[in-house]
Amino acid sequence: MAGWGDDPTLAELRTLVYEEGWEPTSVEDSVDGDTVVVTKDGESRTFHSDHIAFHRFVEGLREDFAL
Repeated sequence: MAGWGDDPTLAELRTLVYEEGWEPTSVEDSVDGDTVVVTKDGESRTFHSDHIAFHRFVEGLREDFAL
């Protein structure tokens, strides 16, 4: 996994979910990183990162959105 520095993928995902109303619909863990799919108004976007901060955020999404 990557370190604790900035992760632009995480920043974009966090903004979409908590500021723009996108809803996480699936989460997948992998040795190569985590993948999150979010949807809004029939559109889907997929985010993937091996950054540790992204992984921690995904753990929170699982709890917040019962995934």
